[in-house]
Amino acid sequence: MNMESHVKWGLGFIFLGIAITFVSLGLHLFIATPFLTIIYSVSLILIGIALIMFGKRERKIEEVVK
Repeated sequence: MNMESHVKWGLGFIFLGIAITFVSLGLHLFIATPFLTIIYSVSLILIGIALIMFGKRERKIEEVVK
C-alpha cells in the first residue's frame, strides 16, 4: 500500500487530535482546560481531514494549466 505524503500527514493529525482528547479525558484534564482541549483536538482533526480531502488538488490544477 503506497500512501502519499498528504494522506500520511492527514492521518497523523487526526490520530494526534483523537489522542489529545482521550488523554485529557483519561487524566481528567478536560475539566480543568476544556476550551484548550477542544480547540487543539478539533483543529488538528479538521486539518487532517482537509489534507486528505484536498491533497490531490495541486495535481489537477497543474494538469489544467498544462
